[in-house]
Amino acid sequence: MAVLYRVYKDNRENSLTSGQYFARAIHTDTVALKQMALEIEENVSVKYSDVSAVLIELVNVMNRHLNASRRVKLDGFGSFKIGLKTKGALREEDFSATKNIVGSKLLFQPEYTVDVATQKRTRQFLNNVTVRNVKDLLPKEEEANGQQQQGG
Repeated sequence: MAVLYRVYKDNRENSLTSGQYFARAIHTDTVALKQMALEIEENVSVKYSDVSAVLIELVNVMNRHLNASRRVKLDGFGSFKIGLKTKGALREEDFSATKNIVGSKLLFQPEYTVDVATQKRTRQFLNNVTVRNVKDLLPKEEEANGQQQQGG
């Protein structure tokens, strides 16, 4: 399996990379908790209902700890924490939560391993990633038709 991508052109007039081509990952589907629980059930000796209950409760417990200003670390997975979106104030005494804090965001830091020989870090979930242009999956006649439609 591979991460699929599509090539696109940067058409922004004021961009330093205007006119250049880049790859953008595309996602073909969303996998929900239910599907993951079914897959976990197939690989371990725990029933689907038990797996689902644990995953649902994990979300609840994480939410409680994150909202108590704690970082949540899942060994082998990564860490989650809440960050704030703010507007600046000219002086500290002018800063007000109601005026300057405009939102919040969830930050995720995947765990990583370090190769002892090279000291290179590899983040969890990015081990052995391969990529493939989504055009490679199209039958050749569809690809040709798509090019004709875009050009004509």
